[in-house]
Amino acid sequence: MSFTQQKEDKEIEEALVRDLQAGNLEAYDRIAELYQKKIYALSFNLMRNQMDAQDVTQEVLLTLFRKINTFQGKSAFSSWVYRITLNASYMKLRSKKKEPNISIDELLPSFNGAGFQQEKIQDWSGSTESLLFTNETREVIKKAVDLLPEKEKVVFLLRDVEGLSTEKVSEILDLTVPAVKSRLHRGRLFLRKKLSGYFEEYSSPKGEI
Repeated sequence: MSFTQQKEDKEIEEALVRDLQAGNLEAYDRIAELYQKKIYALSFNLMRNQMDAQDVTQEVLLTLFRKINTFQGKSAFSSWVYRITLNASYMKLRSKKKEPNISIDELLPSFNGAGFQQEKIQDWSGSTESLLFTNETREVIKKAVDLLPEKEKVVFLLRDVEGLSTEKVSEILDLTVPAVKSRLHRGRLFLRKKLSGYFEEYSSPKGEI
């Protein structure tokens, strides 16, 4: 998307917010249309449950309608929407019995005293383009992402899955840019190690062990 298009979209969004704050219900319908899929996608990626994601989506849209006058424009409207979605998703998750996540330190690469990585992890990132189209591979990746600790998981989802910029993620989560980069790096290392064995086996010729 070009800078000009981004500017136009932002101006349209800001106008819709002003209209809704003034009581224009048509503006709410437009905002709901713009954000419904984004809200659902993020909540589903966090919870992996369609019904829960649908519930959260409806809850967030209702919150936007009820609390639109509390939005003061100190951050982007989209950042506000994402924060509400994250909060609603986390509340839904905490209301359910949840299995504990694996400690990220257990799967991060280990380093020796000289600062060199002690174990060789296959870099599967270059071969995933074709693999991502298979249902099996998508499911394996989803399960690995689900194991990410909460702090790293939300950064990974916003940055790598939703495609938001590092600066946008820092605004949504109220973190510094270096903190976002650190969590994203740790999350990617976690996934790289967790998935390296699978991709090594997948890419090996049949019959080879």
